[in-house]
Amino acid sequence: MTILLLPLALAACGDKQEASQPARPVKTFVVQPPSAERTLTYSGVIAPRIESQLGFRVAGKIVERFVNVGEQVKAGQKIARLDEVDLKLAENSARASVQSAKARVDVAKDAFDRAAYLLPKGFIAKAVYDQRKLDYDAATAAYTSAKDQLDQAANATSYALLVADKDGIVTAVRAEPGQVVSAGQAVISLALTESVEVAAAVPENEIARLSVGEPARIALWSAPEVSSDGKIREIASAADTASRTYAVRVAIAHPRPEMRLGMTTSVTFRVKEATPPVVVPLTALTEDGGKPVVYVADKARETVARREVTLGGVAEDGVRITSGLIPGEIVVSGGIQFLRDGMEVRLSQDFSPTVAAHGSRTY
Repeated sequence: MTILLLPLALAACGDKQEASQPARPVKTFVVQPPSAERTLTYSGVIAPRIESQLGFRVAGKIVERFVNVGEQVKAGQKIARLDEVDLKLAENSARASVQSAKARVDVAKDAFDRAAYLLPKGFIAKAVYDQRKLDYDAATAAYTSAKDQLDQAANATSYALLVADKDGIVTAVRAEPGQVVSAGQAVISLALTESVEVAAAVPENEIARLSVGEPARIALWSAPEVSSDGKIREIASAADTASRTYAVRVAIAHPRPEMRLGMTTSVTFRVKEATPPVVVPLTALTEDGGKPVVYVADKARETVARREVTLGGVAEDGVRITSGLIPGEIVVSGGIQFLRDGMEVRLSQDFSPTVAAHGSRTY
């Protein structure tokens, strides 16, 4: 009889020990009301709005280059020069053609004036008058054409000197002295300094939140204190085929002298949420059956209940929850791997908020 009662006594002892086990302490926080505004921060590169490829308007051999990469040039400053010997010869030939055409005009005009004087007196036929008038008109047209050709030849000679049309910075040199270039071939790349902007790449899940004209804040990655306001100037209509991101151009309102072309920056946008999510720490999340869950604490009963939630992406200070939680609820943020639904816990006494009221994302 004693042997039969021994297992029952041991089982009762185990139940007593389990029932007397103290409640597990957990770390908690209070879900805060979400903000309708959050920030998006992306990396970008300072780039010119316009970068021109400057080249000669005529073909020839480069004999001199006056600028190098990185130099700042002013409008009208010399960039490079071609050998202009052949161009001068063509100009001189055109000038001689003008003189010859002018002489023919003078002769034709004298003949026409005589015909106009003799025709009323009946000394010449009307056909002779018409022929001399035709000769004079043809000589005048040839003279006009010769002058236009001279102007073209003079322009071509002036095109042998390449000058900057606007202020800018030389970003690349594409031809050297001694090289024969064709008309229009790029000699240098000139980034215009009149307008500087930031080129950033925005992922496709956030591009719909941005629009042209919205304000932005730009700061140098190497010196965050160097910053300036900006405004979205352009949003690409199609995503990049490789990165699947959208190119966004942000015009810098007042570029600082420290902001040089090619520098890395951070670009921050403030966007409004139609249905703002709440943010919880990453440590508050676990999985149950492949679905994300959190443990919500009952302060009065000191128990926890498992609850499924819907994730809305990563924030700088945690994870956004789009459904499943409401502000004011107490959520366990530490020790969740040891919890089960309905388990008694010992809650922390401090229920002050530990998560920012708005989320942000950084890339």
